[in-house]
Amino acid sequence: MRGVTATKLTLVAIMLLAAYLRLGHLELVEFKLDEVKHCQRALDLLQGHLPAVGSISSLGMAKPPLMTYLIAIPLAISRDPVLAAGFIALLNVGAVLGCFFLTREYFGDRAGLVASLLFAVNPWAVIHSRKIFTADLVPPFAVLLLEAILAALTKRKQNKLVLAFVWLACLIQISPSALSLVPPVALLLLIYRARVKLAPLVGGILAFVLIFSPYIYHDLTHGLANIKTLVSASKAPASFSLKSVQYSLQLISGSGCHALAGRSFEKFLSERADFAWLDTIETLLFLGGLAYLTWRVLKGWREGEDTAKFSIPLLWFLTPVLLNIRPSIPLHLHYFVVLYPIQFVIIAIFAVEASREAQRWTPPLLRKITAFALGALIVAIALWQVYLTGALFRFVDQNDTTGGYGLPVKYYLRAAETVKRLTEGSQVLILSEGDVPAWHETPAIFDFLLRPSLSPRYIDYQQATVFPQEDALYLLAPGDTLAVSVLDEYAQELIDERIGIRGGPDAFRFYRFESGSLISVKASLARGGMPIALDNGVEILSYDVSGEVSPGGTLRLALYWTVRAAPDASYHFFNHLVDDEGQRWGQKDGPGYPAGQWQEGDVVVSWFDISISPDTPPGEYWVLTGMYTYPEGVRASVLDERGQPVSDAVRLGPIEVGLGSLGLVKMAWVVEPFG
Repeated sequence: MRGVTATKLTLVAIMLLAAYLRLGHLELVEFKLDEVKHCQRALDLLQGHLPAVGSISSLGMAKPPLMTYLIAIPLAISRDPVLAAGFIALLNVGAVLGCFFLTREYFGDRAGLVASLLFAVNPWAVIHSRKIFTADLVPPFAVLLLEAILAALTKRKQNKLVLAFVWLACLIQISPSALSLVPPVALLLLIYRARVKLAPLVGGILAFVLIFSPYIYHDLTHGLANIKTLVSASKAPASFSLKSVQYSLQLISGSGCHALAGRSFEKFLSERADFAWLDTIETLLFLGGLAYLTWRVLKGWREGEDTAKFSIPLLWFLTPVLLNIRPSIPLHLHYFVVLYPIQFVIIAIFAVEASREAQRWTPPLLRKITAFALGALIVAIALWQVYLTGALFRFVDQNDTTGGYGLPVKYYLRAAETVKRLTEGSQVLILSEGDVPAWHETPAIFDFLLRPSLSPRYIDYQQATVFPQEDALYLLAPGDTLAVSVLDEYAQELIDERIGIRGGPDAFRFYRFESGSLISVKASLARGGMPIALDNGVEILSYDVSGEVSPGGTLRLALYWTVRAAPDASYHFFNHLVDDEGQRWGQKDGPGYPAGQWQEGDVVVSWFDISISPDTPPGEYWVLTGMYTYPEGVRASVLDERGQPVSDAVRLGPIEVGLGSLGLVKMAWVVEPFG
């Protein structure tokens, strides 16, 4: 009775630890473009659009839609991404509990406690359990699949065979990386075919096909595009690689977690305590477990014993790893999350069996010492990994981890809430990298967080700044941009509202612009000459040039323009650096600001960096600028004072190439004749 109570209390402690690590500080989870797209698809589902396919995988094929349906559950309650991340984390807490029960069922209480403890505290398992990402939903279903296969082949519970196919289908629906579990499942069914009855096998296959039927039907009606992509990827040239071994072993411990610190990894390594040797010990315990299972299987086959419960974890790990020794696609660490929790089950089997063997062959005192030492080692590994996970989360919250862990969602949530609080009916403009929510990360994040209550306009702050005809609230995302100087000159920064990022100089900044200031802004930018009107509704006010004006250098052209009427097509600017004879020595085309976002009255500042050809001879040059329909390429006409077309380009300059660095200057312009 005391043993049962101790087991229960230990299990409760393990589950509390698993819950704390996975559900604690969810405001620190990553929320990037992939996560936003999963959430957006789930919202579309909640609005009645039932999808037959899900997100696009790294192979280029559309995944099945189960991830979308699962994420729709928390989003039906709230659009808060923290709640969605918490839902996934809670499922992964359940996976730890499932790991205990399946391990205990076949290898005893102690093995169940060891396996679930190591699973609960493993840093990579924690990291891959809290994000709105396909890999993070894999472990709960992998535990269910492993339990079903063990029950079907060791206890011959035929109903579990049907469930095994159901869980396998769910795993593949969530992530194509789960296809790596098909070979070990097929191999185990073949090896133990005498234990498999036809009816449940057929039932399981039918259940598998039924789950995939909407996806298959969609592909059949769309030219088998996804299946062809998958087949094409599998036929790509393969090359020998040990990455499958490296990644599968790395996921066993906290090894390599410093990579999540990105560019600050050296700082992270210098600040954390160094008990990384415990990672090596855990890996050695796992390798010892593999050797032990191999010995038990070979011994059992030789002596005619039933070794199914040892064969299943052995083949479960080895088959996917060995089959990926010659991959035809690039491998990534998260592909091998499908192996969880088998690594910890194998370590637990080895630890318990090693302890049992020690008790059998050693004197009583040495038995106690051995048992205590092994237990202390497991506890030390667990404590080290709890510390490492906490240290990592604290670090990514306070340091620049570019190239590693993304910006925690709490910063985006604070910025979004600040926008909602400050908007006061103003138009909202968000300046960041990129201006298309469907493609660019920061616009996608704020589009999800601010809609449907607000409909922001997005501006790529590396290319443009926009002043609208009405009152505006700007959210300026962190980053190095020329937009700062423009906003500082013509808008008012709300200094007290700044949201500092990770304790450094970067911040989300907020500006107000009053519509009454637009006339003065326009007058200021139109200095030095008459505006040039184009027949597409654009009026070019003036320009500046600066930069390294020498062969191989870069000339920066700033165009100041306004929108007189809504556009009837998509337009791009052309900017050609030419000599007196019209020969081109540099070019930069681009939208300046996408025509789909233009509003009547907008005043726009656009920047174009023109790379000067390295073989450009010193001398006098000009920039020909104008606009054309995109992608058709039909140029907009320059209009005279009577509104008649007189040209299709404006000549800016002259510019002396070879003078070196050029300060911010403004020169003349000439309407270039047609042709």
